[in-house]
Amino acid sequence: MKIALMLYQFIREKGGVERYVFDLSRHLLERGYEVHIFAHQFNQNQDLPLSDSNKTNRLIFHHVPTIAFWSPLKYWTFAVNAPKILKNTGIKFDLIHGFTQTLSQDIYRVGGGCHWDYMIHTYPLMRFMIGRIIMCLNPRHFSLLLLERIVFKRKLYKQVTCISEQCKKEIMHHYNLPANDIEVIHNGVDICIFTPQNRHSYRNSIRAKYAIEKDEVLLLFVGSGFKRKGLTHVIDALSLIDRHKKIKLLVAGRGKAQGYQKLAKEKDIADRLTFAGVCKNVQEIYAAGDIFVFPSEYDAFGTACLEAMASGLPVIVSKTSGVSEIVAHGKDGFIINHPIDAKEIANHINVLLEKETRVQMGSAARQKSEMYSFEANVEKTLSVYKKVLNINL
Repeated sequence: MKIALMLYQFIREKGGVERYVFDLSRHLLERGYEVHIFAHQFNQNQDLPLSDSNKTNRLIFHHVPTIAFWSPLKYWTFAVNAPKILKNTGIKFDLIHGFTQTLSQDIYRVGGGCHWDYMIHTYPLMRFMIGRIIMCLNPRHFSLLLLERIVFKRKLYKQVTCISEQCKKEIMHHYNLPANDIEVIHNGVDICIFTPQNRHSYRNSIRAKYAIEKDEVLLLFVGSGFKRKGLTHVIDALSLIDRHKKIKLLVAGRGKAQGYQKLAKEKDIADRLTFAGVCKNVQEIYAAGDIFVFPSEYDAFGTACLEAMASGLPVIVSKTSGVSEIVAHGKDGFIINHPIDAKEIANHINVLLEKETRVQMGSAARQKSEMYSFEANVEKTLSVYKKVLNINL
């Protein structure tokens, strides 16, 4: 079977949807399917199981030209050109799976929620009517909102998949799509890479690298986009923890640290906060941690939280993050009702300062993550393929 995957960048290191499509490609190839990548940018030297051209489990790249110097043109030229390039190949594809908005696909995966909701939770201007008008007149946001509306209103798909029920509800609310048009497939995690066993290999060395004492409880915050992911609220909560408690916070991910370091200094907890920057092997960071804190103001899912659970860490996650749908409150983690409630976050941290409690909840978190392995995600994706094609795969 020939499967076309369309996305703007096929570069694993980018993370997010790019990492997801890389992993999906690998699994499809291993199952013997022929996979074609339609992208504007791609790295062909990635670790994928490629075989010779006489076999069916091949990976073939197709370049999609775009006008990339201005983001509104970038989105639109990719949306228009990707289906054209696909058609020009003359190949009869069994299924076309889109991960970036295009004007034609069989399955459209929504991995980031509706753009309007993203704007509401990301930009302070969106709190005011005049601010919303200004933001919507921004060419980038206007283009994304319009393109999203065209895809859904003109039904330029056979099936939509979402990474959370939260995401599904957003689409149904904004575009009145019937529930049957949308399948929810939660993100998956590689439970072999992210595992509690990593502690034996990396815990001591990573702690030594960032000057974390062996008897200190280490909070982890992993993710780029510090503001939306709620780093301010973690720092606020940390300032409420008794100064006699031996606890530190390690932040990993891309973002500007200066403002948060200033906030920590103002709250007299600068000595409790360390920034690790972008970490290539983030599983090593999880191995060093004890508690994962993710009070995101908005997140369609939040894969970092699932990675932490697979690594055996109890998690504290906000209700406004899609990943909260898979967390059992009080068993494998805690769900906070509002991310800006630092006292609520601090209360849950205090509970998890008891080693026996966090070990028990961390073990339950690992068990939960095994239900959301990447293999399970692929099987659910293949079931959607089967539904669209009406065949047995």
